[in-house]
Amino acid sequence: MDVDASLKHVQDMHEAFDLSQAEVMMVAIINAGVLGDKDTLKARLIADLQAAIQVELATIPLYLYSYYSINRTKLQGKDLEAAQIFANEAGGVIMSVAVEEMLHMSLSSNIYFALTGQPPQLYQAAPQSYPALLPHHNPVVPEGPDPQSKGGIPLRPFCSAQLWHFLQIEYPHNPFFSEIPAEALPDLVRELSQMPGKEALAFLNVHGWPMDQNWNSIGQFYSFIRCIVASSYFDDGDFQAGDPKQQIQPYNYAPNNIDTIYPKQAFDPSKPAPTAPGVGSGCPAGLPGAAEVTVYADAADSSDAPVRPVEDHKGHTVSGAFELMTISSRQDVMLALETICEQGEGYSAKPGGSEANWDDPASQAEQSHFNKFLELQMQFEDFSHSLESLPPWMEEQIDLQWLSEAVQGKANKWSADELKAKELLFDYPANPTRADYAHDPIATALNDFCSGLFQYMLILSETIYKIEPNYVAPDQPGADKVSKDGTVPHQKYFFNIALHRSMIWILDKFIALMRGYEVTLTDGRTVALAPSFDNLGFGPAGQGLGARQEAFANLAQLGAEALLATAGNSALNGSVAPLVALTINKTSADGEGMHLPDVSAYWPQT
Repeated sequence: MDVDASLKHVQDMHEAFDLSQAEVMMVAIINAGVLGDKDTLKARLIADLQAAIQVELATIPLYLYSYYSINRTKLQGKDLEAAQIFANEAGGVIMSVAVEEMLHMSLSSNIYFALTGQPPQLYQAAPQSYPALLPHHNPVVPEGPDPQSKGGIPLRPFCSAQLWHFLQIEYPHNPFFSEIPAEALPDLVRELSQMPGKEALAFLNVHGWPMDQNWNSIGQFYSFIRCIVASSYFDDGDFQAGDPKQQIQPYNYAPNNIDTIYPKQAFDPSKPAPTAPGVGSGCPAGLPGAAEVTVYADAADSSDAPVRPVEDHKGHTVSGAFELMTISSRQDVMLALETICEQGEGYSAKPGGSEANWDDPASQAEQSHFNKFLELQMQFEDFSHSLESLPPWMEEQIDLQWLSEAVQGKANKWSADELKAKELLFDYPANPTRADYAHDPIATALNDFCSGLFQYMLILSETIYKIEPNYVAPDQPGADKVSKDGTVPHQKYFFNIALHRSMIWILDKFIALMRGYEVTLTDGRTVALAPSFDNLGFGPAGQGLGARQEAFANLAQLGAEALLATAGNSALNGSVAPLVALTINKTSADGEGMHLPDVSAYWPQT
């Protein structure tokens, strides 16, 4: 593309997609062919989207591990006191981030499918062990307990030091170090378009440029993906290889579940819910009812998602802003990437942008992941650096008024040891491995089944892209909401019976069961049994669940081994048995199908 055509293109893209100045310059460099032709760029885009999915996959076990280390039910209702309220808040906030990371993984996966027509690789794509480095990540973190850590992000229970690593994951993107006057931009684009590749990249390297290798922030990484998509090499047709009806649908996502909500104060559980929003329960004076103190950690509008039509559970077409969206155009890709960046590290198109705090800049109802973790961390007593721990450019992006107000009355209160002494934290080990449990047959069998459940969840997620966009009869298990013609969307049925069951009904309860079992490690410490989230090293020949067409059978074998290992412990076996039954039993006593779906038929050669 010649210089004049490139200049017009980048100006059009700047207007269409709200590109930052750094992105405008990167698009100009891409248009000039510095990074290769379309085939080269498409291969790079596919690899980057897969890496983005693996970044999200790496974070989900980290957040789940810290979440499950928190005891949210030691004190309840009228008995809630300050430490339990903090523990509940921490649990709700961490799970709210984990839920949105699952959304981000789904959005990136939809883009991948739209571009390639093939499901992304999720199964066995998470880190093999922890501590783990995120793909292509140059770890950068504000000064703290583990400054500039290069050793990877650990799997650790909830504590101030782990929150530093969460900040490292969600580290905000510095979109540009210095403003370039708008009138100077055309000449700069011309100069960059004619500059040798190495010189152009060196120039951008000091200007907060987008990058997909050695990135400091996820924002930089996704920014580079935006630039490839916005380049002259791609158009809407490049994102129509995979049928939108076979992508993960908007109706499969809800921003909150029972684990993301928390009470802001003690409450009377016997009081009825308010008759209308914001109205008291009408009961005698005293503690409020549960509904009046409930906080929803994820706001309903926590993105600038587009308004578009989708089919509701009755088969009617409705319009609304849906965070989980299907992809069939470049505009869809950009909106999906914007949702990911706004919800995660915050996003600002220029330095000092006040929207950088929020994942929903319009309503400012919910903080970004970075700010959520920062507010939790400053409630620990060893949060001593406060604002001076952040680099100057980040202070410009973070709303200092918000931070100072958040600190008031909350900062420097708790320690992990104190929370553990109050039995609000389970005694989880750091970076557990299967080898740590190898001497204990019960611990090994339970942990292996847990790892298998997590891996099978990822296979089920991949399988969504192979589900035909048709309908099933309402008498199928899980088809509780039917459309106007008496059927239910096949993917909705599959999602409810597969993902909801595996994550909420089974894995959540199984990990809670595990932490009630104590295991003695090789160093003599006795700790709560915690999941190691293995990909390999367990199952047949140490290959996890093995090939996808064998995964259900191998998961069933792991369930049988868990039952056998706990057979001598009647209380434990009695708790394990119903969860194994929900996973692998073909039918329950009344003949209703109760197991997770066996998806081997969808994967005949993998």
